[in-house]
Amino acid sequence: MLKVMSEGIYEKEHILAMTLLSAIAGESVFLLGPPGTAKSLVARRLKLAFKDGNAFEYLMSRFSTPDEIFGPVSISLLKNKDRYERVVDGFLPTATVVFLDEIWKASPSIQNALLTAINERIFQNGRNTLSLPMKALIAASNELPAEDEGLEALWDRFLVRMVSNSIQTESTFYKMIRQKPIDDITMPPDLQITDEVYKSWQHNINLVAIPDDVCKAISAIRKRLRDEAVQEGRKEMDYYVSDRRWKKCFHLMQTAAFLNGRKTIDMTDVPILFHCLWNTAEVIPTIIDIVASSLTADLDKQMEKLQKEIDQAIKKKSQPVKNEEDTHNQPKQFMLVNYFYYSIRNFPQGKCLFYKADYNHVGVDKASDGILYRDDQKRAWIVHAIYTSSPFDNKVKNAQNVRKIKLQKCRGGIIIDKTPYAFERMMSLPMTSLSSDGVQGLFADDSFMEESVAETTLSTLQKDIIPSLVRLQELFAGSKHLFLSDDDRKIAKKYLDGCDKRVKELKVKIKNAQQLL
Repeated sequence: MLKVMSEGIYEKEHILAMTLLSAIAGESVFLLGPPGTAKSLVARRLKLAFKDGNAFEYLMSRFSTPDEIFGPVSISLLKNKDRYERVVDGFLPTATVVFLDEIWKASPSIQNALLTAINERIFQNGRNTLSLPMKALIAASNELPAEDEGLEALWDRFLVRMVSNSIQTESTFYKMIRQKPIDDITMPPDLQITDEVYKSWQHNINLVAIPDDVCKAISAIRKRLRDEAVQEGRKEMDYYVSDRRWKKCFHLMQTAAFLNGRKTIDMTDVPILFHCLWNTAEVIPTIIDIVASSLTADLDKQMEKLQKEIDQAIKKKSQPVKNEEDTHNQPKQFMLVNYFYYSIRNFPQGKCLFYKADYNHVGVDKASDGILYRDDQKRAWIVHAIYTSSPFDNKVKNAQNVRKIKLQKCRGGIIIDKTPYAFERMMSLPMTSLSSDGVQGLFADDSFMEESVAETTLSTLQKDIIPSLVRLQELFAGSKHLFLSDDDRKIAKKYLDGCDKRVKELKVKIKNAQQLL
């Protein structure tokens, strides 16, 4: 069905798919974009999905009257029977799909009638209440509703909000230019949706289950929206989503799951909300970030907890150096490389060396500045502390891949950008035999507890978090979701890859902490 509807239309396939989803869910759509971007064509193609479907479209102006939208008043009925009724045939009350361009220019009387039509699918025609066959109302404009003009209620009724731009890809643009005129598109009858099928679908859609992981993602979105709304310089209403809209959002995801052949919503349905939660064009990037980050919000929360546990355990081992003698004692345990460097264990980018003389210039309680750069001659990454009269300031000016880092001393090694790394030691000594000042002796009894913290966090990461992330990545990679565009998939993948990177960094940190603890 989507293939037939999209014939001869370029870079609008996703909009067509979302309007079809909205129509089956019984929701209305708003298209924001300049003239000439196929907005009205979307509505004409959408009617093909419904058996015996017909479309009504109208370009609004400030002088538009209800007669032009809902039909003229029947003069004969008014004259002969004293009944005020409209002749609705061929107008909005009898249309399957409605397209209203420049919607915000509609008069208040039209807007009020539209509210009832959109919300309840009824139209009051004199003494009679008409049940509307309308499956979707598609509105369009090149601007959003102006503030303080009483348009908020109508704007809130449009659940799906999409931007319709001109063709962006040059090759696609010239493909459109060279396209020959095509005949009227017809939908094969066996693909069209009958009223009976539509009604049965509504029953089945309401049976689609809403799982806990999706609820957790939505809770993360709601929290972020509240946080954004109270930030300085933000307008609260820019991030406001009513309870009615939330209920409709879940119904839209249920519809998407059903049309994708599932009986349960899953996380691949969540990106649909990219097109449901924004109120102004300026907040669209923020809404995309909020929705996309919700895909891994629960995993990030678990990792944050593990991070705190590891940081607390490391902090116990990062006792301040008491005096000059202790400062020099601790490095004696570490193995020297090229006479001047300590070797850092498990550095993710490969061999990494820390300049011995800089050790005394790194603090315990407070992070200090440092640099990390690649030394091709030593075939290693080099870490230096930055301090007054640092002898290596000039040497690294022309080095490749130089970046600033934060350094902090910890027992048995160094913390680089909040990730602890152990130094290689001169001899194989149990890590639990090194005290906080570097001399041999047994730790306090809580050392075993701290060591178990590293083991527990690593176990949680490997048994719970990593498998959950892998399942999520496989879910998106294997999904042929009808209503996600290529851009939607790329955004989701970007955020899943970001979570994967954070997992790997935490894994390195935990393994390094095992060495330190």
